[in-house]
Amino acid sequence: MYASIWRFRGDPDDLQRRYDAVLTAVPASNMRLHFCFPIPDGLVVVDTCPSREVFAGFISGPFAELLEQHGLPQPSIEDGPVHRAFVDGAERP
Repeated sequence: MYASIWRFRGDPDDLQRRYDAVLTAVPASNMRLHFCFPIPDGLVVVDTCPSREVFAGFISGPFAELLEQHGLPQPSIEDGPVHRAFVDGAERP
């Protein structure tokens, strides 16, 4: 599993509306582990992908286009391989 943290700067309410619009184009079945939360000066998104290659293909292709289409600013991104992950008390590979 590969993870990324996206930090969008701006008005949290506006960013959440734009983020929600982006998600209408992404099938929920594509979400392995994904969550979003507001911070005082923006929005943080945590996402996972099966591999670094899948992540790289997504951010350079469809997601970049969706950000532009819905007016989300370019985020700062931190990414790396997942060491361990737990969901609802169960460890996930």
